[in-house]
Amino acid sequence: MSRSRGSALAEKPEVQAMLDKDLFLIQSDRRTKMNAMQQLQLVRVLAQFFLERVDDGHRYSYFEAIFLGRSDDPTLHEYRLSVMFQLVSFSIQYPVLQILNHVMGWLCQMKNVEQERIYSDRLIDMIIEHFVRLSNEQNRMHEYLIPLEGTCSEFCALFVSRATLHGPLSPPMITLIVRYCTRNMQFILRHLRDTSWLGNDFAEKVVPKLVEQTLLDDDSDSLGSCLCYVLFRWHIDVLANEDRKGPTKRIEVLDLLLSADYPWTKRRACVLASAIGASTRPEAEIQKELQRLEVPEHFQPVIDLLCSKGIKKSSQTVLDAISEMHLVEEMDRMITEDDI
Repeated sequence: MSRSRGSALAEKPEVQAMLDKDLFLIQSDRRTKMNAMQQLQLVRVLAQFFLERVDDGHRYSYFEAIFLGRSDDPTLHEYRLSVMFQLVSFSIQYPVLQILNHVMGWLCQMKNVEQERIYSDRLIDMIIEHFVRLSNEQNRMHEYLIPLEGTCSEFCALFVSRATLHGPLSPPMITLIVRYCTRNMQFILRHLRDTSWLGNDFAEKVVPKLVEQTLLDDDSDSLGSCLCYVLFRWHIDVLANEDRKGPTKRIEVLDLLLSADYPWTKRRACVLASAIGASTRPEAEIQKELQRLEVPEHFQPVIDLLCSKGIKKSSQTVLDAISEMHLVEEMDRMITEDDI
């Protein structure tokens, strides 16, 4: 491979024949004779190979040749991809985090949206299964994914926009979503703008799940803050308009936030203020719904603020005012903590 550097490396028949025979041990029947232990050894060798070439300008050409060079043969292509996904899981722990950048580069270059969706979901499903679903206080497997917040923004965007569709919103998943959003929010919004199918699914399927989590979980203040920002910026920075392409789905979560099924908290009120600003519903209609709500007495000042005229244009000001309010519920908690 060192003698065949260049973007066409993956297309060289002699290189692909060598990889089939000497790396993947493919036999004449187009199957490999490697057992599970040999496959693990292969993955380790590949991880070390890319680790030693972290500064090599041709490293993506190597990745492309090894894993994508048999795209014309469905059987061999699928086998190489299966090894690639094993390598991703292994390299996160090894660690060789650049591998994930190569995988995300491959996904982002796909012209077939359906294939991009399938392989993106396959990646996220594996990550959730290996590092999030199995994470607990003892092994803390999800912490292997934390360094990716600073090394692979594309993965952070994919995780935030798809993870909740592949697993429950557990504390490890929420921790990762909040960290990725905190470090990469601007990039995530741009990525969702530039990847319309991802942005539309995020608006329709993912945001409602995240909003419901903030309504049910007492420890979701950080997640609530992230949602407030997304709601404020979605129609400004992400949605398609006459000047740019992008997702077409608006984020509509008012019905969820106005439901009588959830307790009233300051966090709920803040997300509600942001959702009002993002909603396409007429302001008068929203005010009528707010006035019909049955809320605890100490939350009535919040409702009065939310019903103020022109809130859709000044929702940020209203949000700031709510954030600064000391509600009776908070004062009671503060007094209790002081007593303790």
